[in-house]
Amino acid sequence: MDYFAQIIEGLKYALPAAVTGYTTYYFLNRFYRYEEKKQLLKAKADLKKHALPVRLQAYERLALFLERISPAKLLQHIKPDNEDKQQFEMSLVFQIQSEFEHNLSQQIYVSDKCWDMIVTSKNAMLMFIKQTSEDASVQTASDLQNMLLERSANDELPTKIGLAYIRNEVTELL
Repeated sequence: MDYFAQIIEGLKYALPAAVTGYTTYYFLNRFYRYEEKKQLLKAKADLKKHALPVRLQAYERLALFLERISPAKLLQHIKPDNEDKQQFEMSLVFQIQSEFEHNLSQQIYVSDKCWDMIVTSKNAMLMFIKQTSEDASVQTASDLQNMLLERSANDELPTKIGLAYIRNEVTELL
């Protein structure tokens, strides 16, 4: 019996120490997890605070890209050197491609949908120029220039659709 009494006597001291140790471990663990989550949320907030200006700048640059490839702006910068329609068309296409390549890095700061809209707008502008160039009434570079301006005044341009999408996305961001 003496052996059994010693075990019970030992449990009288060990059990409260174990409960106290477990309770301390449990609460300290919860406290550390809470602090870790709090720091993570703070870090995310700081990241958003610093990332927002960069993202807004990307949207600005893409809006500028769409403005620059709209026919009115594009034709202000690119004038026909001669009356060769194909050469003028290629100059316009080259300018659009060059502007696009200059802004490729902006895709990492905008949503996938926004980037898809930018690419679609660019491709639609290239198609707009190609279709206008293939019009039977367009014989010279001057004809192409005039027809592009005329059609851009009458048609819903892909660049305007892209700009509207950017505005909506920025509004949601803010």
